[in-house]
Amino acid sequence: MRLLEQLMKNSNYWIRFELGLIQLEDKEYIHEMHHRATIILNSMFDKNDGILIFAHVSNPVDYKGIDIPNIKRFIKNKKLIYDLKCKTIPFEFDEEDTEMETKQYSLKVKKNDIRLGYLIQSIGYKEFRMKPRVNGTLYLLNSTKKMLFHMYDDRGCDVYGLEKGKLLPLYHKFRKWILDYNRIQIDRMFGDGLFSIYETPEDMKKRLELNRKKVEETEINLYEVNTCHITHKLEIPKEFAEECLSEMAQTGFEINIEQKFSDSIILKAMKTEALALVEYQTELMSLYSRKFKGEYVSWSAIRAF
Repeated sequence: MRLLEQLMKNSNYWIRFELGLIQLEDKEYIHEMHHRATIILNSMFDKNDGILIFAHVSNPVDYKGIDIPNIKRFIKNKKLIYDLKCKTIPFEFDEEDTEMETKQYSLKVKKNDIRLGYLIQSIGYKEFRMKPRVNGTLYLLNSTKKMLFHMYDDRGCDVYGLEKGKLLPLYHKFRKWILDYNRIQIDRMFGDGLFSIYETPEDMKKRLELNRKKVEETEINLYEVNTCHITHKLEIPKEFAEECLSEMAQTGFEINIEQKFSDSIILKAMKTEALALVEYQTELMSLYSRKFKGEYVSWSAIRAF
């Protein structure tokens, strides 16, 4: 139990992966979510590792009902459920909120005891109100490797580790799946990618002001549904073009060459996302331009719906 708290609150190393892709729909969306979560989980857990399934259910402290998560459906050997343990802990989302509390259920298992596909599907359906779906929050703790898997819903999952070396293989192997919103922060954690590239305060101020003006020009309300096809253009010196293409291909953006000149190329980086998130995108593009001695030219947006 202490290890779970240590990983969630005091871990120096974590990775956030994107599972559901906004540009996909229906069955394709579900399939990609399930595919990514399954591969990440299988890379984290070996058959002989000690595993703890944790289920958290939160309610007001004066709640009189009993909400027991049906963990039994996630395991193959139903007799294991007799070892299910329960205790009350402070509210998992805000320990200072004394009006709420969390019931923590835990069960020791091995990887082959878990119906992984069913478990992933149940978490992925959580926000869709479809069956099967989980009641509360689920965590999978690898007590052998001291790593934690938390798929919060269909959109993504967090992986925590006490040791950098244990997470590095996941960071490198699934780098393209890292949530771009957190990519700079995660690169700096692992000392790779954009970890040593920074904007000057003046450049950041100029970029944010340009973003504000361009968003106003689109006349798109950021407080309503504002999903857009966002396209960024970068001009990169020819001598760094191949390296730049290779690194940017390891992001969630679609990367293409738009033009070739004698001494440079124009790259297009495209992503379908809320226009309200354009600032992190422009920061990424600005840093990639700076790393490869180029120039961030501009961005444009077209409504997706």
